[in-house]
Amino acid sequence: YKSYLSMTTVTMATTKSDWYRGKVMLAPMVRVGCLPFRLTCLEYGADVVYAEEIIAQRLLETTLVTNTVLGTTDFMDEDGGTCFRTCSAEKDRLVFQMGVSDPDVAVKAALMIQPYVSGIDVNMGCPKAYSIKGNMGAALLSQPHLIKDILTALTSSCTVPITCKIRILDSEEETLKLCKVIESTGVAAVAVHGRTRYTRSSDPCNYDMIRKISAALTIPLILNGASLDVKSRADIIKIMEDTAVDSIMIARAAWHNPSIFRDPEPVSVKEAVQTYMRYSIDYEAELHILKYTMAKFRGAFKENEPNFQICRYMEPRLIYEYFELGKYYEDVTSKRPKESSSLDEFHKNKRMKLDDHNYKLLKAEFSPSVMQSFRSKVAPRQILNQWLTVNGFDSPKYWTTEDNRIFTSYLQIDNDIYTTDGPFKNKRTAIQALAYAYCIHFHIELRHYKTGPKTKSGTLNKDG
Repeated sequence: YKSYLSMTTVTMATTKSDWYRGKVMLAPMVRVGCLPFRLTCLEYGADVVYAEEIIAQRLLETTLVTNTVLGTTDFMDEDGGTCFRTCSAEKDRLVFQMGVSDPDVAVKAALMIQPYVSGIDVNMGCPKAYSIKGNMGAALLSQPHLIKDILTALTSSCTVPITCKIRILDSEEETLKLCKVIESTGVAAVAVHGRTRYTRSSDPCNYDMIRKISAALTIPLILNGASLDVKSRADIIKIMEDTAVDSIMIARAAWHNPSIFRDPEPVSVKEAVQTYMRYSIDYEAELHILKYTMAKFRGAFKENEPNFQICRYMEPRLIYEYFELGKYYEDVTSKRPKESSSLDEFHKNKRMKLDDHNYKLLKAEFSPSVMQSFRSKVAPRQILNQWLTVNGFDSPKYWTTEDNRIFTSYLQIDNDIYTTDGPFKNKRTAIQALAYAYCIHFHIELRHYKTGPKTKSGTLNKDG
């Protein structure tokens, strides 16, 4: 099934800005815009796909792995999870989006990722709390000097085109002034979401403001936020013409049916979902990503069967069988080696690192009844993290190893590393069991810790 995209051709632009003209794009969407979804949208006619936002600092802490089994390039987190995955089939049409608030960090991350993408974008419009707290996303909209520093650093350091994605501000004057600042940094284009950071996605897109921005800029303008008015590719083209933008990026309408890019009409949601599912099998989509993405596929589920029931499945195989792809799943996975040599080396090095470290084994029974007792309550990991924060400890580090589908988690607090007995059949349980064992061992009360001293407590006896 992978062969479709490898046969397509791409016409390269004469300038960096030209590459962003006349394009219908997939917008960046957290947890949705992973490799299988991007490839699905490309198959159905998207000209360019934006990857989900990745925090720049997180990328810098990853290990680059060539996955010979899947034919992908993987940026692996310390805990063995995949931070970012891509493949050669999308390289000429892929834009990587980063979240960042520091020019130096932005440049380091960009130089690390640019050999594998065709463009790099900085998220300057996300209104979510995690972005704002990190002085990223929409928090940058009130800091034009920092915006200029970040974009200037990137455009002067990178060979691929640099862009950013913003939202309109409270006034026309402020919005146009910011767009001119961005244009002055040498970026190839700018994407503008036609809503403010405080406007809900159910509110109409401000096309009048988009037209004014388009008239004021000489670089390409990419419109975002038009999904409410999009039911087909013809709608997309009409909006582009009516607003005089150079390109458009689609988010929610593509999430509801990734064939929205298809000319002249999208296919049925069920057919589009099956295409996405095949790519998910080909490229081993993580279960939580698979479940999160399919929850918005309206019309793909059987009559009178709500999607949340399917999202409760704990095995990918069951989800694929539901969408009539059980045989395809079995055929692909039965021929696939357990792990590529490079991934095996990655996990081997992590195990050696642990073997060289004198970690401490904590014992505490984390039975199903104990697990059940935390349902609808604060989980052990959250309790421990809160307790460490109010007692002045540095943020704990968790990572998990897997061997024959048995998961073992590790916890580092200051210079000490802890683990606990298993076996555990999934990563989440292994982490929660370890946090629970730590709390029991050090007599930490299992409750919320929202206030407390900010200096390190002297009551913890780490020798047990």
